Amino acid sequence: MLKSSLIESDNQKVGVRVAAIDGSERTDMVHMIEIRRIISLVGGAYFLFMTAWVVPVACVITVSMLFPLMLFSMPMFNYLEHKLCGMVNAHWNAVAVFCGASVTEYGTNLANYAEEKCLLLANHLGLLDHFVLMQSLNEKGSIRSKWMWVIYNIWKYTPLGVMWTSHGNFFVNGGASKRDSVLNSFRQHLTNSFYKYDFGWVIMYPEGSRLYLVKKSGRSFAEKNGLKPLDHCVYPRTGAAHAVLDVLGPIDETLSSSKCGKGEPIKYIIDATIGYHRGVVPDICDAVMGDWPSIDASAFAVHYEVIPVKPEWSEENKLRDFLYERYVIKDKLLADFYKTGNFPGEQTKVMPNNYEMFFAQIFWGTLYYAHYLYWLRPLMVYAWASLLSMFY
Repeated sequence: MLKSSLIESDNQKVGVRVAAIDGSERTDMVHMIEIRRIISLVGGAYFLFMTAWVVPVACVITVSMLFPLMLFSMPMFNYLEHKLCGMVNAHWNAVAVFCGASVTEYGTNLANYAEEKCLLLANHLGLLDHFVLMQSLNEKGSIRSKWMWVIYNIWKYTPLGVMWTSHGNFFVNGGASKRDSVLNSFRQHLTNSFYKYDFGWVIMYPEGSRLYLVKKSGRSFAEKNGLKPLDHCVYPRTGAAHAVLDVLGPIDETLSSSKCGKGEPIKYIIDATIGYHRGVVPDICDAVMGDWPSIDASAFAVHYEVIPVKPEWSEENKLRDFLYERYVIKDKLLADFYKTGNFPGEQTKVMPNNYEMFFAQIFWGTLYYAHYLYWLRPLMVYAWASLLSMFY
């Protein structure tokens, strides 16, 4: 009888809980999930349209209109173009914040090096790496306005690629057969553009591509060359980094001039190690919709270490030895991070500038509408009329 009573009592407790879940509270939860899903869909569509079309088109047209200013005042052109670049980054930060992404920094405080000439080398895990660096570096001096990115050319012929080209970023073609010609073009680009357009930092992913795409070939490369295989990154390709130091690196220990002789040299290498929770790299499409694989998946981390440049690194063999050593250290950093959830050193949570991100939406929306009203719409009407006239 006692057993029967206990069973009955337990069933009553379970019944209450089930009723609470299956009743109005469950309905409310379903409605809340549906509302959040709708908000995510609308917000995702908005930011996709803004990022892939509105911002690039408005930016490219505005920069094109500023080109005549180069004939009269190059410093003024650079000032205005850098302001536009900063507003582009503010928009990208708004996308990251909407998705729920956050960044925690470890190691050296880069704010102290914001106005120096630097080469930032980062491991490449996924497309979200761009958002990690952009959000992390956004509030640090003029970095976000004066950086030159070295980007894989898959994006070159998109509106985003045209915008990045107008800023002076460089696109890299893949393949060993094109290595020499691409590096020569890159050296020429650095010589002609870095000081002319008042750049400060060069940012690249020296591994060549995202980790999951090169991990197998990276391990084969390590074994073939008698190197210790890496688990969480691959040994970097040194061609592009060497090109930077061969053109912009210091000519001697005084660090007074670059090798090309056009200005202040690259003085520091920033070794950036990006880490995701437990090594799981979120898909960028899911991230935009807020569909993270876990609660902690949207919390990103990046560890910075600053190394003064040595003139001897203009020799590729010496630079290669240095970078291979750094990537062994990087692999150990990532292994520890995936176990503990933290990099070594003091940590700082990046705080986004909400007012700037909101202003960026108004700025780009208004600028695009003005260009659409006075340039794009008349051109589209004229093009359509010209097309029709060919058939009638």
